Amino acid sequence: MAKPYSEPPAVIVSDSSSQIQSWYQIDSELASVILDCRQGVPSLLYYGARLAAIGEHGLASFDRHEAPASPEKEPTIALLPDVTSGFLGNLGLAADTAEGWQIHPRLTSAELTESGLCLVAHCSTTGLRVTYELALDQTTGVLKLQCAVANTSEARLSLHQCAITQALPQHVERVLGFEGRWGLEFRQHNHSISTGTYLRENRNGRSSHHCPPALMVTTDHCTESTGEIIAFHLGWSGNHQMRVEQLANGRRYAQLGERFEPLELILEPGQSYQSPPVYSVHSSQELNASRQRWHAFVRNAFDAVAAMATRPRPVQINTWEARYFDIDESNVIALIEKAGGLGIERFVLDDGWFASRNDDRSSLGDWWVDKDKFPNGLSPIIDTCHRHNMTFGLWVEPEMVSPDSELYRAHPNWVLQHKNQEPILARHQQVLDLSQAEVFDYLLNAVTKLLTENDIAYLKWDMNRDLHQAGTHAGAHAHHRQTRAVYRLMAQVKSAFPNVEIESCASGGGRVDSGVLNYVSRFWPSDSNDALDRISIQYGVSSLIPAETMGCHIGPEECHLTGRRHSIAFRGGVAFWGHLGIEMDISSLSEIDQTSLASLIELHKYHRGLLHSGDSLRIDRCDSDSAWGVVTPNGLEGLFALAKLKSDTTVFPAPYRFLGLRADSDYRLSLIWQSDRSRHIKAHQEMIEAATFRGDFLMEAGLTLPIMKPESILIYHLAAVD
Repeated sequence: MAKPYSEPPAVIVSDSSSQIQSWYQIDSELASVILDCRQGVPSLLYYGARLAAIGEHGLASFDRHEAPASPEKEPTIALLPDVTSGFLGNLGLAADTAEGWQIHPRLTSAELTESGLCLVAHCSTTGLRVTYELALDQTTGVLKLQCAVANTSEARLSLHQCAITQALPQHVERVLGFEGRWGLEFRQHNHSISTGTYLRENRNGRSSHHCPPALMVTTDHCTESTGEIIAFHLGWSGNHQMRVEQLANGRRYAQLGERFEPLELILEPGQSYQSPPVYSVHSSQELNASRQRWHAFVRNAFDAVAAMATRPRPVQINTWEARYFDIDESNVIALIEKAGGLGIERFVLDDGWFASRNDDRSSLGDWWVDKDKFPNGLSPIIDTCHRHNMTFGLWVEPEMVSPDSELYRAHPNWVLQHKNQEPILARHQQVLDLSQAEVFDYLLNAVTKLLTENDIAYLKWDMNRDLHQAGTHAGAHAHHRQTRAVYRLMAQVKSAFPNVEIESCASGGGRVDSGVLNYVSRFWPSDSNDALDRISIQYGVSSLIPAETMGCHIGPEECHLTGRRHSIAFRGGVAFWGHLGIEMDISSLSEIDQTSLASLIELHKYHRGLLHSGDSLRIDRCDSDSAWGVVTPNGLEGLFALAKLKSDTTVFPAPYRFLGLRADSDYRLSLIWQSDRSRHIKAHQEMIEAATFRGDFLMEAGLTLPIMKPESILIYHLAAVD
């Protein structure tokens, strides 16, 4: 299994003893980190492009003189600023015990690790101990910061805040974040950084559709191909907070961490809390470089993704938008046989397969096969898949229960709720309290039984509602415990069945983050298969995950969420760019559409090696276009798309300026997919396929484009020639 930070970075320190030094510099191939420890707490003084060893003189050059009406020594922006430090921003560490709330952990030891540095601090008053772990990936320069807070006293400790805080360079001017809703996730917004606070908080109990745990800070006018950026990813699938603040003195910082409810995190004597990791990605070049470094890191550092690196991602079909709850042995087998003829490689049986599940109002929690629909169990379905060279996948939603279910009738006290309050239903279901051992064991046994008795290669693991009443059976806040329990459940399933792939779905993109990435190898970005909306959704989510982990399905001609209608060529051209899937009734397709779909599947399978391992690129265009691509790291082969979103204000579109090619190489261009077969497109295809083009010309002058209709797409393949 791939391990994160497998290559030790170069560490510039005098020795590896436990004595605290005034500063530490850690370097990778692309980045440097400078940690300042002179005030007894660690502070991230610098994270950016690689520097030569700065020395004591360089360290002193970071210091500023005394500001008017301010302390003689400027309070540092520590990784976990506490109440005693004089820091006037938001506290990174806040806790109290019977001894009081004035915690002041100060560094006591340091140890160089294979990947970076481990520091320990102790508060003599409260007995609180903090462990800081810093790791810098040698190849990508991704920085991982994580903290642990331990209660070494004999009294209870209440932890109110533990959010990792990083000083920002003052030349970053903007913050890029994400917003959205169900069916329209990962929309980007852009704000200037000024005196005051940019704050995003999520209280939904999952990563959420409106506030995924990631943001970026950039220089002004940063684009896909110019500018400096630091991207932050919080490895957590529950409640979280993200803050970017400019203080009155002009200093800036970013702060990310889990969000606690009052008294949610109580540490008994001897207990400890491990914060979610904060991953930082720096690029002094462009948004594209930042995205590529993060993708490369994900492909190596997360075992569930790394395990798939040598296996092609199978083209799959899902029954949901094909048949919804109207499934049985006969029509499912017919769908499998039809799928086999199209070259589909995996069949996923979605909702409706289990006990009396005929709509969304019942049966969640009763995880056994519905004998009315499947009298012979799942074996005939799976055997038919195998005869057609397909693996089999299954939809489950383990964390939920329907009030109309045998499980709920037997155990009504197994759900999250507040005492003496009527439970709030959402999507006709409630949330199971996974902090109860009996609940956890029931779910683990149910999933284990399904995977043991059936040849299941893939689980679509769904979570279809927020945690509106997150109270445990013991009367405590549930958010933290629930998220940890979900991780533990997934981990035990993966440990027992390491070859089973898990997809993270949460009514679409409600749980897309680098915390659940430890257990899943695919995400479902949105419940909307509207191809026009999917372009922006896939653009946004590509900042969080690489293409091979992004489920991209071709839905029906008419999207059931938006009512918009698109040709199969346009829908296919948009879905081509991730982990391809089909989600429609293929038995009702016309002969022309069947031929088009089979061609798209064949084309995707031919190019998926490049799609799922190459460097992702986004190309700056006007707001009526969207353009993107993927290239091999050596720039000798690439795939590029141009989608026309709406009518242009001018007749002729601007030339298409490619990225990531070798300037001195000649390229053969092919137009391998088009949704518009007008005479302009045909003439354009004949022109580009009759000649070769130098890389510098394609990147600087650009390719002249044909007039295109709105909601159409072109896909180019480029290959260097000898």
